[in-house]
Amino acid sequence: MADRSTASELDLTGCDSEPIHIPGAIQPHGALLALTPDMKVVAVSANFADWTGLDHVELIGRSSGELLDAATEARLNAAAEPGVSIGTPFPVGFLSREAPPYLGSWHRHDNLVFVELEPPQGAIAETQAFFRRTHGAIRRLQGAPTLEAACAAASQEVREITGFDRVMIYRFAPDFSGQVIAESRCADVESYLGLHFPASDIPAQARRLYSINPVRIIPDIDYRPVPVVPAINPLTGTAIDLSFATLRSVSPVHLEYMRNIGMRGTMSISILRGERLWGLIACHNREPKYLDLDTRQACELVAQVLAWQIGVMQDQVVTRQTLKGQAIQRSLIGDIEQLHDHRAGLARNSEALLELMGASGLCLHSREGMISIGTTPPADLIDRLVQLAGQSGGPELFQTDRLSKILPEAEPFADVASGVLAVPLSRTPPRRVMIWFRPEVAQNVHWAGNPDKSISAEGDRLRPRTSFAAWTELTHGRAIPWEAHEIAAAVEIRDLIIDVILRNTEKLERVNSQLARSNEELESFAHVASHDIKEPLRHIEAFAGLLAENVAEMHDRRLGTMVGGIEKSSRRLRNLINDLAEFSQLGRQSKPLAWTSLQEITAEVVADLHPRIMEADADIQVDKLPFARCDRSQMRQVLQNLLSNALKYRDSARPCRIRIYAEPAEDDGLRGEPRKGGAVRICIADNGIGFERRYAEQVFEPFQRLHGPDEYEGSGIGLAICRKIVQRHGGQVGVDTEIGKGSTFWFTLPLPASSEGHPA
Repeated sequence: MADRSTASELDLTGCDSEPIHIPGAIQPHGALLALTPDMKVVAVSANFADWTGLDHVELIGRSSGELLDAATEARLNAAAEPGVSIGTPFPVGFLSREAPPYLGSWHRHDNLVFVELEPPQGAIAETQAFFRRTHGAIRRLQGAPTLEAACAAASQEVREITGFDRVMIYRFAPDFSGQVIAESRCADVESYLGLHFPASDIPAQARRLYSINPVRIIPDIDYRPVPVVPAINPLTGTAIDLSFATLRSVSPVHLEYMRNIGMRGTMSISILRGERLWGLIACHNREPKYLDLDTRQACELVAQVLAWQIGVMQDQVVTRQTLKGQAIQRSLIGDIEQLHDHRAGLARNSEALLELMGASGLCLHSREGMISIGTTPPADLIDRLVQLAGQSGGPELFQTDRLSKILPEAEPFADVASGVLAVPLSRTPPRRVMIWFRPEVAQNVHWAGNPDKSISAEGDRLRPRTSFAAWTELTHGRAIPWEAHEIAAAVEIRDLIIDVILRNTEKLERVNSQLARSNEELESFAHVASHDIKEPLRHIEAFAGLLAENVAEMHDRRLGTMVGGIEKSSRRLRNLINDLAEFSQLGRQSKPLAWTSLQEITAEVVADLHPRIMEADADIQVDKLPFARCDRSQMRQVLQNLLSNALKYRDSARPCRIRIYAEPAEDDGLRGEPRKGGAVRICIADNGIGFERRYAEQVFEPFQRLHGPDEYEGSGIGLAICRKIVQRHGGQVGVDTEIGKGSTFWFTLPLPASSEGHPA
């Protein structure tokens, strides 16, 4: 497809700069008078004498009371009151006998009161018949069942009211190009039904005037402009602004445009949805055609009823979609609460959500990961869209129906992501973003003439195109545009998910708070209990010692064995109490982390355990270990517990060999020094008895022993203490084991990206 953006921008740049609101002239089918708020004449159209017999030059500076009769004067005085800007038409009478009565319309703008004169209406009987016909037209329009039928009815009724050769309903697209969606015409007049027109045909300032001045008539495009004298507003020193004047003279470009399509008379009535220009009722005639004010007002009424009908029909669509969306949201909320996961809830309702949004794919991008539903583009393009959606730094959404125009790298994925609607779920990085996707819809667009040649320049003058023959363009890379109700639905789904996340966060905070209190109570209980139990335990140990001395003198083997059992159980109980107290105090007694040599700590542990190492005749190999940020005393306890276990669970059938070494927890290298980020794994490998792998998690739980107390001494708390310490350091703990071959207990420590404070 040819890229028309450059040509269109040039066209619009030229057209948009034309000052059509200050032409300094009017059309000759009426006369214009401009007065100050105190009713002094400051400007008059040069044809005023032709209409009233009053010389326009002599009128400048005179008061309205010197020109107009009392009834007209009273109406104009009301026009000068604050809060009134446009008045209803009224008969205008002059004091001069030579001046016939006219029908006048007035408006206040640019600090002036403007009075426009036109010929009077027809007889009362004709007027009554006309309004009965208009009433019937409105009733028929209101009975139209669809938007298409309403537009077709409006074009037909306006043509019957006015007698124009062709009446079209012209709808603006989001890019301000337009399309004729309904048409009523004479059989021998060319049809424009279904044709598109570029935005430059009705440039921005013309659309603005259509928005504020809904009826525009040009009875004869070959008219001679009538100057407004003077052309400067004496109150502002600028050109008199005729934006609201029905008689305002027309741009020469537009007049030439009408000649090029073979029309001499034209009228346009704005179709306004609120303050937004939805479209136009455009009327064309091959011969000059003037319509009186009553007829124009009747057509304006038809346009207002059509706008109301359009609003009702669009509101019905929105209401149906809203009800459908609410049902889906209720289902989504229920599933999220049941599954305790908003991502799982989205996945379960994926088909309904995609149908609601008219989308082919959905992606929820967050720091927890990315969930994709339906058909979505590659992850790197989604990451780029997340960046694009976050450029504003706020919660604003991002939407487009032509992504490749904004991101050229998205063009290969036009069949998946031409339309994008990205709705942020969070304001600050890392951002959660919900992104909807639509595929391209390749279609033939039929233009009224080549849109690339809509405007040309000859010297300083702009000229419209001369050919309006149907010109077909095949469009690619463009999706169906996102409708306002679809965007609103996406925002509602976003708000729902945010609400669920906030509720879950609050719930989690409450649970964490309760857990923290429970932990504090348990730690306090363990501390008090261990203290209170130690006192009677000391008595038991003391009495057991006395009994052992007495039994030794008695030489009673059976009694000696019993007393020995008491002493052994007492020692185990004391060790258990000490381990429990230590386990409960780990969080309280922790010190700030500091750079520490794991090599030095390991050497100290080996030295402390030297008697047990000698007893086991063990060969201990310690490789080069790195520095790490840790609590030195706690890390020493971890290494001592793990090395003690390796000695304890040795295999008596072979020499005991234990190796302590470090390896990267990732695939990058390790040189015995902290890396900039990543993690290190410290391993204690033995050739002991090992155990079944299915117990690899269980052994780190408190009191989970795989052997009876008579086989191997221990409280069953040591490995739980190791895990708690390692987790406090941000690492993990685990074991690789096999019966008869030995075990490798390991733990990881994160290595921070910054080496600040690390000894050189």
